[in-house]
Amino acid sequence: MMNNTLGTLAASVLCLFVVTVPAALAEENIVKDGQPVAEIVISETPERAVKFAAKELQAYIKEISGASLPIVPTFVAADKEKPKILTAHYPPDEERLPVRIYVGESSHTEKLGLNDTGLEYGAYRMKSGKEWLALLGNDTDFVPVGIWARTRSHWTQEVEKEWQEAIGDKAWLNPIGAKLGLNYNKELDLWSHDQKGSLNATYAFLRSLGVRWYMPGELGEIVPQMKDISIPAVDKTVVPFCKIRKTSYSRYGIAQNGEIRWSLRTGLNDPFGYGTYHGMREFTRPAKNRKNHPEWYALYNAKRAADGKTPEPCLSSEGLLKENVEYLRFILDMYGVEAISVWPDDGFTRMCECEECKGKDNPARDARGRLSDYVWDYVNRVAKEIEKTHPDKMIIGGAYSAYWLPPEKIKKLNANVMVHVVNARRRYPKSTARKAYGYSPEERLNLLKEWARLTDNKIITFMNYGGAANTPGIIAKDLTALPGYIIGEDMWVAHEKGGLARHAFNHLNYYLCSRLWWDPGMDTEQLLAEYYEKFYGPAAGEMKAFIDFYEIHQQEFGTVDTADVLKKGLELFDAAKAKADPASSYGKRIALFEKGLKNFRLRYKQISLGRDDVPEIRGKAPARSLENLKIDGNLNEEVWKSSTKHLVDNQTGRKVAFPTKFRLCADSQNVYVGIVCTDKPGEALHSTTTRNDDPAIWEGDYVDLLIETQSNSYYQISINPAGAV
Repeated sequence: MMNNTLGTLAASVLCLFVVTVPAALAEENIVKDGQPVAEIVISETPERAVKFAAKELQAYIKEISGASLPIVPTFVAADKEKPKILTAHYPPDEERLPVRIYVGESSHTEKLGLNDTGLEYGAYRMKSGKEWLALLGNDTDFVPVGIWARTRSHWTQEVEKEWQEAIGDKAWLNPIGAKLGLNYNKELDLWSHDQKGSLNATYAFLRSLGVRWYMPGELGEIVPQMKDISIPAVDKTVVPFCKIRKTSYSRYGIAQNGEIRWSLRTGLNDPFGYGTYHGMREFTRPAKNRKNHPEWYALYNAKRAADGKTPEPCLSSEGLLKENVEYLRFILDMYGVEAISVWPDDGFTRMCECEECKGKDNPARDARGRLSDYVWDYVNRVAKEIEKTHPDKMIIGGAYSAYWLPPEKIKKLNANVMVHVVNARRRYPKSTARKAYGYSPEERLNLLKEWARLTDNKIITFMNYGGAANTPGIIAKDLTALPGYIIGEDMWVAHEKGGLARHAFNHLNYYLCSRLWWDPGMDTEQLLAEYYEKFYGPAAGEMKAFIDFYEIHQQEFGTVDTADVLKKGLELFDAAKAKADPASSYGKRIALFEKGLKNFRLRYKQISLGRDDVPEIRGKAPARSLENLKIDGNLNEEVWKSSTKHLVDNQTGRKVAFPTKFRLCADSQNVYVGIVCTDKPGEALHSTTTRNDDPAIWEGDYVDLLIETQSNSYYQISINPAGAV
């Protein structure tokens, strides 16, 4: 469907519709023989989403059948003193079409006993009767409050002064007000936070006619052709399984309109207040707080870590907690959001070394849980304070990075804590991916359930960039296993100019999620079979074979020792490509999909050709000289005493004040590297960790080995004087 069919509603509402209805047309049809038999009726004061829904229904019925259904507002009974006065845009009774499609609440739906009571978060009602069909839900218009920026530049130019006057001498950022205007689209006249129940009902009706929205844009749509459309026999209320159904192109002010329309048609929902992450940064980042309150920041190597883009907090600081609570109360009062975030800033992986923090971490745990008790104890303390003044508000804590695992010392989180589990879904199905991505599918699902048991509230699951592309099997297994545990999902997608990157390659994950967010119990095999048939036509089987193969092996695509896997995958795709006429819609979709494989083809070509510019240090040593070699940090064996190389300044090529020398040895199985570093005389070595895979290693002395290969830029291995790697 072309986007220009979606103009503003005002022109339709203000026009006089005069339609002659042939007597032979059946009144139980919406369209008969390509002629309109029904009109779309909305309230005289429709909400934004209702106006949009009416235009969508009108446009798609016309594309399906060629019939243009008029849109008319509900007629309000004339005043007794001014009988029979009709508004200019409302046709007289004798000129009206016999069948009514009621979109949204109106006086007509009220007479039918239909309303939006209890229909929250996009739920909808569909009911039909003699000569009518009602499509309605909660369509409340979002009304922004408080201090907020209308555009990207508005905040710094006009609103900052107003915000500063409101907060007085505080140094706080404002993640809600600064970005709120980005959630409105002027052309569509919609906020992402608008309720859209009647719009969801409209799309459900169109889906029942066979319309599908698999991918953004006209090429991603399936629109059947028919001359007759009848009123369905329907009486149902549909409530979504997930309250939160959002992706990062919910920012209507910067996303492309094609992506916004697609998100609407797939039934997403962006409730106000659930979009803040790393909430502590709003008062830990300002320079004034760094300068005036160094005690709020983590102590590393006897120095407060108040520098850098993402300063790290000391979660034992009572001043920090007090500031956090005061900030949250102010935001909750100004904007009235349902929930607000309490996470440390991004990159927080190391605990403060002050006396108050000692012993609050758990260094024996997996790297994803070393700070769990430390961070979640802080979240709990904040939540208890907020509960005293705002008992109906939720505090969202992020299960992320070094505090991703559930805490061990907290038996139950406070009643107002909601857990937001980041990267809850694993990206790869193979067990060999466990080390690379952490935890098997079963372990990951059990951890989500363990999180749910720690709180009185269902959890939110989050995927950064939606996981890998084309993982329908993983998505189906995860979401069908989670009813009763999650309240919704939030996915950041791969972006390209404000919208979904590489439409054809990346759309399937989001389409499938959008359906399962409404009904995780649906038959996903049937859903996917329909998708492959309608979207790829004659290449359906081949594309399914490729995507099934890719889902299992994608982690291996492009690695030097699995070139055969990459070759096999590309052969499967090429077989699908050969089955579809390039000029057909199927062929065009496959051609568009291939853009997502561009890097894989280049990778395979690179692997096939190899690299001839890899620098070499020859270190072959006689086998007997390596027999008694000890890896003990001492270079006292004979093999280390010859052919020593010296590092130089990598910009000037000159010798350095404190030189480094090294020697390389190798046999058929191993490479041995001996390195001697020098420093200022008398200056002690500084090792910041004794644990492997601890990011703290980069805070002290360490050596990096960057090893290039024939197919990879380099492998990086870091070692410190304590032997941590």
